[in-house]
Amino acid sequence: MQLHDHMKYIDFGCWMACIPRYQWKGRPTERQLYASEQWIVFLLGSICQIYQIAGVLIYWYCNGRLATDTGTFVAQLSEMCSSFCLTFVGFCNVYAISINRNQIETLLEELHQIYPRCTKSHYRCQHYFDMAMRIMRIEFLFYMVFYVYYNSAPVLLLLWEHLHEGYDLSFKTQTNTWFPWKVQGSALGFGMAVLSITVGSFVGVGFSIVTQNLVCLLSFQLKLHYDGISSQLESLDCRRPGAHKKLRILIAYHCRILQLGDQVNDILNFVFGSSLVGATIAICMSSVSILLLDFASAFKYVSSLVAFVLYNFVICYMGTEVTLASGKVLPAAFYNNWYEGDLAYRRMLLILMMRATKPYMWRTYKLAPVSITTYMATLKFSYQMFTCVRSLK
Repeated sequence: MQLHDHMKYIDFGCWMACIPRYQWKGRPTERQLYASEQWIVFLLGSICQIYQIAGVLIYWYCNGRLATDTGTFVAQLSEMCSSFCLTFVGFCNVYAISINRNQIETLLEELHQIYPRCTKSHYRCQHYFDMAMRIMRIEFLFYMVFYVYYNSAPVLLLLWEHLHEGYDLSFKTQTNTWFPWKVQGSALGFGMAVLSITVGSFVGVGFSIVTQNLVCLLSFQLKLHYDGISSQLESLDCRRPGAHKKLRILIAYHCRILQLGDQVNDILNFVFGSSLVGATIAICMSSVSILLLDFASAFKYVSSLVAFVLYNFVICYMGTEVTLASGKVLPAAFYNNWYEGDLAYRRMLLILMMRATKPYMWRTYKLAPVSITTYMATLKFSYQMFTCVRSLK
């Protein structure tokens, strides 16, 4: 088992995002050429996402802000904010993954080089592989279901209105977006509007899958190595020959894993920041939309709410898992039989313990930690915003 065995769902996400899959020295598959068709779809999807961000704001400026009734105004505002955050966070993933592609491949190559061999008994490779693949599979299936429902809902709603007498055709697209052509009452205009949002969300969902699965993969790789360090420290006997050399190797190994964690933090900083801000606002506004809008629109925003809750939870949960895994190093070093070692051995062990005093923690631009505590704080703040906005109606 090697690192490339973990890449199944990340490769699926790369295919959806219309970007080449990640390649590094040592991966058995050859680097694929970037097909022109892929590049065209990626470019169209990115343009559609950028346009949708602007179109949502223009639509609200031209229509939503003019509502005279307070309840209608709040509903339009919450719908606009929810749609804007959904598209904005998706585009942030496109930006972060695209601009950091070389750094990601370099990081994957380093992780490939230090991936433990199956013969090493201190590493639970199969356990962490199964856990990572299970989580990535669930994420992939969820985003695929979300994508299919999100983009088929307008067509299904229009078909339902057409088949039932007494209902006027609403021509409602996935989001309230302004288009420079006629959408209401025009089958062609409606189809073009739905198609443009579908193409943009196809690329956006692909990048979201890549982002979430990369966070999962990198988290479990760090957990694997922290767990291996702890296991080796627990089994290290200072009375055996070569203990000094092995301890020096473990100190250098621990340093390298800390550096790799910093690299992951630097690469995903923008993702952490956008998810924190976007999810906080979107969870609040999606909840208000569910409360104030009609059933069909409310059900659409239920899926958006669930997507943001899951998206932010996975990132914060993985950050907590890395912190907990790194926190095992200090107890493992402390309960080592250091009292039977000589002065040099004790000094080296003390250096390791000082470095491991504080568990390693990802931070969003060195501010908020990426942890379940932060996740709960965002939910609390979202609920406070929700009660405030709801009171306006």
